[in-house]
Amino acid sequence: MLLPFLGRSAPGAIGRVLLFGLGFGIASVALPQLLVQRYGTAAYATLSGRIAIFSVADKALAPLGAFALAPAVGYTWVMAAIALAGVSAALALVAYHRV
Repeated sequence: MLLPFLGRSAPGAIGRVLLFGLGFGIASVALPQLLVQRYGTAAYATLSGRIAIFSVADKALAPLGAFALAPAVGYTWVMAAIALAGVSAALALVAYHRV
């Protein structure tokens, strides 16, 4: 969300892209650990496969959905929806940590 403001210079854009990539890297390391910790190694493969189906589909379809929605409602509303999804995910992680 900060890229339009802080990414106007080359160093700012590079820094924001690196932080974005770091977020994906952390998620790819944390998910297997969270699954094994919560459900054990016996259920890991099944759960990981089920999560991967939705995760891959979401990553493929979300840009298409944003592309289709932007002309109808405007780029600001698309970005607001993305921000809301990010906040929802963060709250879900906090709730998971407390259980």
